[in-house]
Amino acid sequence: MLDKLFLQILNMSFTASFVIIFVLITRLLLKKLPKIFSYALWSVVLFRLVCPFSFESVLSMLPTNPTPISNDVGIMAHNNSINPNLPAATPILITNPIQIWIFVGRTLWLIGIAVLLIYSLTMLLPLVKKLKNSIHDRENIYLSCQIETAFVLGVFLPKIYLPSNLSEAERVYILLHEQTHIRRCDHVMKILAFMVLCIHWFNPLVWIAYFTFTKDMEMSCDEAVVKKLGNDVKKEYSTSLLSLATGRKFVSGTPLAFGEGDTKGRVKNILRYKKPAFGVIAATLIALTCLLIALATNPKQESTGSFSRVNAIILELDKHSPTMTVMGIDKNSIIGNYCIVRWEAGALTTMAGNNKPTQLTIDDFSVGDYVVLFLDEVQETYPTQTTASTILLRQESLVSKTYSAEELWRARTPYIGNNSSVGKLLGLLPMPSELSYDHFALHTDEHPYQVELVYAVPKQQLAQYDTDTKNLSVQDNFRKNALVLLTLIDNADQIKFTLTDGSREVMLYNKNCHSILMTKRITKTYDQKFNSQAEN
Repeated sequence: MLDKLFLQILNMSFTASFVIIFVLITRLLLKKLPKIFSYALWSVVLFRLVCPFSFESVLSMLPTNPTPISNDVGIMAHNNSINPNLPAATPILITNPIQIWIFVGRTLWLIGIAVLLIYSLTMLLPLVKKLKNSIHDRENIYLSCQIETAFVLGVFLPKIYLPSNLSEAERVYILLHEQTHIRRCDHVMKILAFMVLCIHWFNPLVWIAYFTFTKDMEMSCDEAVVKKLGNDVKKEYSTSLLSLATGRKFVSGTPLAFGEGDTKGRVKNILRYKKPAFGVIAATLIALTCLLIALATNPKQESTGSFSRVNAIILELDKHSPTMTVMGIDKNSIIGNYCIVRWEAGALTTMAGNNKPTQLTIDDFSVGDYVVLFLDEVQETYPTQTTASTILLRQESLVSKTYSAEELWRARTPYIGNNSSVGKLLGLLPMPSELSYDHFALHTDEHPYQVELVYAVPKQQLAQYDTDTKNLSVQDNFRKNALVLLTLIDNADQIKFTLTDGSREVMLYNKNCHSILMTKRITKTYDQKFNSQAEN
C-alpha cells in the first residue's frame, strides 16, 4: 500500500511539474497586472499536487501520459520465472531491481518528510514560547515586545501578533494587511502549501512554486490594502514595510506562522501598482479561466475501442487490491503477455459460461482460469493495465488446436538442463483450461533424461480423467505436446505428464500407471499401444 502511495505521489509530482512551468511562464506575462491573478494561478498547482485524479478535456495542455509510472510493480516470480504462467510447486520470491529502487526511494521520501516536519516544529516552538508574555489588545490582536515583525498564527482561531514598538499609523497599515490575510484564508493556504511541500520535497520545482506562491500571496495582499485605503498611502505603507524588515528571516522560517518577506520586491510592487481598466480585468479573467481548465484537466485519450472476446488466462489474483493478472493467449493479443485487470465492484458485470448472466466476485476466479475480456481501454504501460466492462468465465475446456511453429522453433534447445529454455517451451504448449501448471522437473542425473510435467487438477476433473480412459481427444493433446518437446529438446529421452489433485495421481490410458510417459526411443511402441487401446 505504501509503495503504491509513493508511486502515486511521483505521478502527481510529475504532472504538477508541467503545470508549475506553465504558471511560472504565465506570471511573466502578467507582470504588469495585479498579483491577485498570479496568486490565483497557484490553485491549479495545489490541485495537481494533492488530487490523484482529474477529468479529460480537449483544452488540456498536459502531455498525453500524465501518469507515466505504473502503480502495479513487483512480481512474485517462480523458479521458472521466464514463463509466468508456469508456477512452481514452491514459489520463491525473486528480488526485482525495480522493487529495490522503490524501497530506497520510499524510505528517503519518508525521511525527507520527517526532517521537514521536525524542522518546522523546532522553528515554531521557540516562537510560541516568546508569545506567552504577549499582551491582548482587542479581539484577536496581541502585542509583544519579543517579536520584530507582524504575523498571523493559528488555523481555526488565528491570532494577529504585532510588535509593541509600532507607531499608530504603522499599526493601521500592518493590521489591515494581516486582517486581509485572515479574511482570504491565506493563513490556512500557507499551512496547506507547506504540508504539500513536505510531501513533494524531492521535486525542486515544488520548492520554487512554494516560495513564489508565498511572494504572490504577500504582494496581492499589499495591493488589497492600497486598493482599500487609496493610492495616497503608498509611501507610508512602504515605509511601514521597511521598518519591519529586521528579523523577518526568523519568522519566515516558521511555515506555521505568517511571516513577511521580500521587502524590496513588495515595496516596488506597491509603488507601481495601478488598478487596471475593467476591460483588461474581464479579458484576463476569461484567459485565466481557460488556462486553469487546461492545466487542471488531462488530455482526451483516443479511445482504443471496445475489444470483444480478448482471450486470456489468469496468472495471479490479488483479492486485496483487488486485481487479476492475465496473459493474452491470442496471437498479437492487445493485452500482451502480462496485464493487470482491475476489479471494480458493482461497475464490472461478469457472466459464467454460456449460462444465464450471473454476478460474480473475484473469489469465483482461480489462477489458471481461462477468461474472455471485453475491454474499454488498454493503458500502454509495463505491465499493461486495463479495465473490463465484462469478464466471461469460460467453464468449458479451451484448448488451442494450433501451435506457433515460429515461436516454438525459436525456443528450441539442445540441452534438457537449460531450465529457462525448457520452461519457455512448456509455456507455448496448449492445454485444457481445467488444468493448471504445478511444476516441472528435469531429471538429468542419468539416462534416460526426462522432462516431467505435473498438472494440478480439481478433484472432480481428476475423477473424470480417471474414468474416461478411452477419450482420445483428451489424450491426444498430451501426445502431441510430448512429440513437440522430444523434437525441440535435442538430448531429451522421455516426456512424462502427471495429473494430481494433491492427494493422488492418475493416468489416462493405463489403469496401472500414474502418468503418461513418452520416450523418444520407443515412440513407435507408444503409438502402437495407444492405437491398440483405442481399438479396444
